[in-house]
Amino acid sequence: MRDRRPEARALAIGLIAAASQTGCAPTVNLIGVYFPAWLVSAVAGVVIAYVAVSILARKASTRELAQSGLLFCSLTVGVGLSVWWIFFSRF
Repeated sequence: MRDRRPEARALAIGLIAAASQTGCAPTVNLIGVYFPAWLVSAVAGVVIAYVAVSILARKASTRELAQSGLLFCSLTVGVGLSVWWIFFSRF
């Protein structure tokens, strides 16, 4: 009988090498510094949500809605996930 351990080790090493090459998170180069894409998406979500809430706070009819913390949190999460999906997911 032949020992199959060398073949199994070679297969395991090959699978680990392949997985490590495909599992890298996307990074974004901003002014020479590489940031993880999720961080860029989160910052974009906060900034866009802040602008949207500021615009809503200017109108008297939507001022009460704009002062809700739940609206800001949900807009931040929604916009951040949308930015990630549009720019960084590989359809």
